[in-house]
Amino acid sequence: MERLAKLVFFVGLAVYFLIAVLARTPAEWGAWIALKSLPGLSLSGVSGSLWSGRAASAQTFIFGQKVDLGALQWRLKPWSLLTLNVCADLQSELANGGVCHGISGNTTVRKALLDQLPVRLFNPPGIQLGGTGNATLQHAVIARDGSLKELQGSVSWQQAGINVGTGWFNLGSFAADVTGNDEGGIRAQIQDLEGDFAVAVQAEFTQGKPLRADGLVTPRDSAPQEIKEALSAFAEQQDDGSFKIAWPIGGG
Repeated sequence: MERLAKLVFFVGLAVYFLIAVLARTPAEWGAWIALKSLPGLSLSGVSGSLWSGRAASAQTFIFGQKVDLGALQWRLKPWSLLTLNVCADLQSELANGGVCHGISGNTTVRKALLDQLPVRLFNPPGIQLGGTGNATLQHAVIARDGSLKELQGSVSWQQAGINVGTGWFNLGSFAADVTGNDEGGIRAQIQDLEGDFAVAVQAEFTQGKPLRADGLVTPRDSAPQEIKEALSAFAEQQDDGSFKIAWPIGGG
């Protein structure tokens, strides 16, 4: 019993010391850890402490495009250090959630939300996309080299629009459940929420490889003729008026 009491005392003393040190450690140290853990992240106007800090401005890159996250706040979870992880709750104008960086170099994201992300970041060559995107990540693991190891979440595209050079067309809104594939990429099951097209498509995106998609897009009576004609250029029209999507064409 005496040994147990001593153990509890020394563990409590160690945790108290850890918290006291973190509370006095400059926030710049936390920013340095974040920049090492999350490639592409940049912070400015850092203040506070390693335990609880703030950056006046935070930016990152998504598919090579700079995304301004606005002001970023973090609060470190001291108990995570006992498991050789650095875990923190993050909150900014566009994103919030929990992030852990382990001794293995992997970064784990849990219960994270990205809100009002401009869809123009994902413009394919020769096409302009409009609207905003939201993403909820229940669980994601990112390797040291930036590749995706695990993913479970959902995304949505609100007030979707497209311009293929002949003017803007409203497409409606869409949602997708997303998981990781076996190549460090993303697999998505896409469906429509509202609009001129019924969608049931599975798509995969892996960095350095072409987009793959397979499924059906069915125009409703209100669908613009111009979009139907654009679909017919790369999709096979079925007897019921739907379009069979198979991309890349020919299965390449």
